[in-house]
Amino acid sequence: MTLNKTLIFSLFLTFIAIFVSCEDDSASSSSLRDFVGVEEAKNVGIVLGETVVVESKIYASESVSIDRTFDLIVDPSSTHAQADFVVPASVTIPAGSKEGVFQVSLTGNNIDNEGNLLVLSLSELSGVNQSSTGTNPVVSKPKKKIVYNISEVCQTGLTKVQLSIKFDNFPEETAWELYDSSFNVVASGGFTGTTITGYAALGFADQDTFISNFCLAPGTYTFVIYDDYGDGMYTNATISGNYSLKFLDGTVLASGGGDFGAFEDTEFTIQ
Repeated sequence: MTLNKTLIFSLFLTFIAIFVSCEDDSASSSSLRDFVGVEEAKNVGIVLGETVVVESKIYASESVSIDRTFDLIVDPSSTHAQADFVVPASVTIPAGSKEGVFQVSLTGNNIDNEGNLLVLSLSELSGVNQSSTGTNPVVSKPKKKIVYNISEVCQTGLTKVQLSIKFDNFPEETAWELYDSSFNVVASGGFTGTTITGYAALGFADQDTFISNFCLAPGTYTFVIYDDYGDGMYTNATISGNYSLKFLDGTVLASGGGDFGAFEDTEFTIQ
């Protein structure tokens, strides 16, 4: 009797092991069939006012016998204005394929100096796959999001530069102008007409930082920064403002800060 009981118990354990193994294989296969991935984040540079069309793809780890169509949902974390993009309602992975393709239209308006984001999510999908082994459910639950990093780029022949101004405790006193070689004003800030009104009226607080990007043609320029009170960007020994005008690679074209009096000017050349 003892031998029979031992044999029966051993057969029972073998049955359980086979059953669990089959369950694991089924779960693994289901998990593989469920997986849908997306491309890496795309960096999209757009000339101001122009529109570009970006092709994007999603990928399934397995092909199935049915079309798999996912809704494309604009994620709340997006910062690119809704009027400046067109996203299709859905994307389909055709039956027998592992890849779905769609196109997004992006327009270069209202792009922040730090760049904008368009983030898309994919809806979940339920369906039925007819295969040689029978009918199997298909439940796809995409986890990753499709991200577009949108930045403004310059037209061919122009160079992008960035102006950064960190104010002292009197942003209302700061203004600036950029002149070309013929002393035409190319860009400016902190003025109302010819009067310095500074940056407090524009919503900047003490010690805030203002950043602006613009595109310049080859030539010689003069950057001038003004202080309406006449003591530069200086509040006291521990609080002082500063500014810099740079290429995007970090090369400095003009910089300064502290007590420079009523104004400070720097000439530079772009090749």
